[in-house]
Amino acid sequence: MYVEAAADGVAAALLAVTTLAFLGTYTLYTYVAPALRDATGGDEALLTPVLLAWGVAVLAGNAAAGRLVDRRDPARVLTGPLALAVLALALTPLATRALIPALLWAAVWGVAVGFVVVPQQHRLVALGPAAAPILLGLNSSALYAGMALGGGLGGLAQEWFGLSPAGLGPVAAVVTGAALLWHLGTSRTRTPRRVVQR
Repeated sequence: MYVEAAADGVAAALLAVTTLAFLGTYTLYTYVAPALRDATGGDEALLTPVLLAWGVAVLAGNAAAGRLVDRRDPARVLTGPLALAVLALALTPLATRALIPALLWAAVWGVAVGFVVVPQQHRLVALGPAAAPILLGLNSSALYAGMALGGGLGGLAQEWFGLSPAGLGPVAAVVTGAALLWHLGTSRTRTPRRVVQR
């Protein structure tokens, strides 16, 4: 079974949102330990609570997204968190100078990141419920592609432009901003629900 003509390109457009969102996230997160050096003084014991705040916030965002998409349009559920992620990432150089701001920054950014996957899954499944396993598998591939590319982009940005790890935040914000703009474009497109079985 296949979604007819890849749902007129809508599936590919949605998968691009997933890739761009995680590319932005992992442009910074791959280097988050050195990015937090000013806040932690290089102390791993202080790094742990910041990463814990981020991880718990991701779980909270994921759980909240699951509740919201059952009652609201998944596209609208995703818009605010992507905008919040852009803001959090843009503020990275300032927020990572001290421990308390870094903890708050990690929590806000983590919640935003946690919102991404669930609405995307719902939107893809709506293209064709019978083809859900294929579409969800493609979404996972898009996610991991973004993670891998993000690490590469972060490394190249540091090498080519001499950025500090914390300086990757604004770069990640630009990429996440591209994800937001692309997402807004896909939100204006009606999601087809036709499925062709073969």
